[in-house]
Amino acid sequence: MRIGKISRFKLNVFFGFLNSIISAIQTFWFIPYVKINIGTSAYGYISVINGLVNTLFVLANAVGSMGTRFILVSYEQNKVDQSNKYFNSECVAMLISSVFILVTSIFFSFYLQYFMNIGQRFRIQVQVLFVMTIFSFALQLLLSPFSSSFFYKNTLYITYILFTLDYLGRILLTIVLYRTGNKVLWSAALATDIVYLFSLFVYYVYFKREMINIELNIKFFSIKHLFEMIKSGIWIAISSAGNIMLSSLNTYFSNLFCGVFITGIYAAIMQLNIVESMILSVLVNTLLPKMFKLFSDSSESGFFNYTVYSMSIISLLLSIVSGGIIVYGNDFMSFWMGPKFTGYQLLMFLTVIYLPFTLPSQVLNQSFTVMNKVSIPAIITVFSGILNVVLVVIMCNIFNMDIYGVAISSLIVQILRDCVLYPYYYYKISHYFNIKIIYPFIFAALGVIVTYFICRISRSIFYPKTLILFFVSVAIGGGATLLLLFPIIKKLETRFNI
Repeated sequence: MRIGKISRFKLNVFFGFLNSIISAIQTFWFIPYVKINIGTSAYGYISVINGLVNTLFVLANAVGSMGTRFILVSYEQNKVDQSNKYFNSECVAMLISSVFILVTSIFFSFYLQYFMNIGQRFRIQVQVLFVMTIFSFALQLLLSPFSSSFFYKNTLYITYILFTLDYLGRILLTIVLYRTGNKVLWSAALATDIVYLFSLFVYYVYFKREMINIELNIKFFSIKHLFEMIKSGIWIAISSAGNIMLSSLNTYFSNLFCGVFITGIYAAIMQLNIVESMILSVLVNTLLPKMFKLFSDSSESGFFNYTVYSMSIISLLLSIVSGGIIVYGNDFMSFWMGPKFTGYQLLMFLTVIYLPFTLPSQVLNQSFTVMNKVSIPAIITVFSGILNVVLVVIMCNIFNMDIYGVAISSLIVQILRDCVLYPYYYYKISHYFNIKIIYPFIFAALGVIVTYFICRISRSIFYPKTLILFFVSVAIGGGATLLLLFPIIKKLETRFNI
């Protein structure tokens, strides 16, 4: 029996959230497990290598980041010849990039000690870890062209299942190796390599089955189509660099201007944003396949309405999380990090209050990708990153606002970009645009206010003196809010004819 569209959507959401939960569990388990068995410095090597490779992936995947868009849009428009050219051009580019990066990394691994501090005890292991991690990175590049089939059939849950196998494999293989006396740095990397090799087989078979009009054939390779993807993909890489300036540098500046202790508190508070980022990532990816189809069908009103609908749903769900953090954040920090990390409610408020208003703009960002209008958003993001740096320096150095200057700067800049500049740019490039664009911001405000008052009531009834009472209070407050806001979500489906 074939799975219906609604069922596929639910499967995508379910396995997306499951994958995120398993990922978080794996991360929180892996760090202390490695530290206990090998030492703190051992995990430091793993962290450095992963950070290096993740940065490399952002820069090297300029073609892959837009390849799916070009393949899908042309395929949906029955331009099979164009799809074949985009697909095979991307395959050739990814294959050449993978081989070049892998060969280079093997050579580079012999000289790692000149670029990072490595103790004699771990030198060979770090070299092996580096090559294994680069190998998984190369496999990711090879997977990229075939991923379009999962968007085409709206079966992203298959990819989430494979990612979940990766995280579970990291845990199981690490335990097996460590308990048999093989306490190595590269246990998780080996598991990832194995799963990614299996994933490459799954991706290829599924692609051949579902996109039968596209064939893997070198004769379809086209320099013109390759450069078309690279031209757009470079802007995606530039946008990613701007996002780093907009978010990741905040911790650095707090360390520079505010001191080590308050930076630790700020970094801990920032971890609370992981929940909202997880929800955002799953929903945006799940909603993306229909955006491709609507754009390919040249349904401008449908594309706009679906974009606003998607933003509204995300705003409502994120508002529940932000409202809950405002009420329960201090209690959570007490249980998680201890009493020294409590008493910073204002900082917590400034860090999370704007997220339901700004994060849904990632749907707008995806719509720009679908429309192949990525250069201006990338420039806006870089400008926002630079503005964030300038404001942090002014607020901390001139106005002596300390950590609150860092938080307020981020709030101002992200609201400017996501709530003003992105919607305005959409208005300029779209032939269909109306007042509905403000719906997500209204729902964000409504959701935060409703969540705040309901959770305050729940907290007063079930005061979280213990961890059990904390979870009970959060579950009742959050659950009651979700039930209250659920009719709005159903009404939105009718309103936008989803």
